[in-house]
Amino acid sequence: MGKAILINLFKTYLFSVLVSIAGLSIMHAINQTGNFSEALPKICIAALFLNGILVMMASPSMILSYPSMWEKAPVRLFLYFAGPLAFVLTALTMPLSHKDIVAYLMIGGIFFVVHAVFYSKLSKWRKSNPNL
Repeated sequence: MGKAILINLFKTYLFSVLVSIAGLSIMHAINQTGNFSEALPKICIAALFLNGILVMMASPSMILSYPSMWEKAPVRLFLYFAGPLAFVLTALTMPLSHKDIVAYLMIGGIFFVVHAVFYSKLSKWRKSNPNL
């Protein structure tokens, strides 16, 4: 079970980074804040870095590899989603510019949605393999 959760975290990171780069690029194009070829490396680094923070904040989900922890639905949801939710709430309370807050919330939201998709797949897989 622990291996499946670790693979899910890795997949979440990859998909979230790709979608975050696309989202930040679209946001940059909408705001028209300069040359895109100069901004693209910064966008990629920001997506890699912020999604890395989100993966670290979601790492307590590895505790769910213990069957006794997986059985308790409130504990399971807390361990799986508390880190990304804390990131989003922190982004809302930080004294940043409006554009930065929107970027942080977009990346946090993208990560949260991708993480939720992999959680639903993991739950279905766990129901079909109860002995693991």
